Amino acid sequence: MSNNDSGGTGQAASASTTGANVIWLADRGTWAANGTAPSCPEPFVLQTPVDMSKVTGALWPGQARGNDYKGHGGFSFNEKDTESVIVTAPIGSHLVQAAKYLESDQEQILLFFSVPCGYSYRFDHVRGLSPKVEEALQAIPTATAGDSRTTVISPPLWVEQGEVVATSVGLPNFNIFVDFGLYDVRKPNNVTPNPAWADLFAKDVEFGQYGVCFFDYLPGSDGATMRSFPTGIEGPTSDYC
Repeated sequence: MSNNDSGGTGQAASASTTGANVIWLADRGTWAANGTAPSCPEPFVLQTPVDMSKVTGALWPGQARGNDYKGHGGFSFNEKDTESVIVTAPIGSHLVQAAKYLESDQEQILLFFSVPCGYSYRFDHVRGLSPKVEEALQAIPTATAGDSRTTVISPPLWVEQGEVVATSVGLPNFNIFVDFGLYDVRKPNNVTPNPAWADLFAKDVEFGQYGVCFFDYLPGSDGATMRSFPTGIEGPTSDYC
């Protein structure tokens, strides 16, 4: 992993991955485990990381947004929920990298997690970290504008499925949202980039070529609900979904 910037069914995946001391890392876009990885449950189902009753909009993963290709999507909320959005770990995993940066003069936090069986996921625009996560980020450089380069968390911090990661998200009184991306790092997703944005895709080789449609990994009807929500200006388009 470089230092830069779903409606499934079945029981949430946790038992076969919990406690496995395996980390997946990327080297120039190719991922490998630092040990023998356990098998992933099939189907691989996450616990939805936010309260779906508060979600009002969906950002779809796997699309060109602005000047970059984005493998991640996200959840949007009403402005009144500024300080009441709880973010939890969707599966047992290790926090492996993080960054603090400023956006609109507000501190934002980017977190990357490794799942032992071969997935990675990220949260961005979280705030109000849990004490456990806050302590792990003590060595992270002070937030500065426009610099979201990540720092390795050493040793990696294990979080259990459902454990609170953060208690608020987004830009207060302006844009209440949290980015979420899910990546199956065991193999590329074989999305063929359109030549019109191939250069944008190439910038995200580490994640864009391993991204999956996280809607498909959410429990019960949560994935279908995400597909029904209003979207950003790019609309309900995705190379993954």
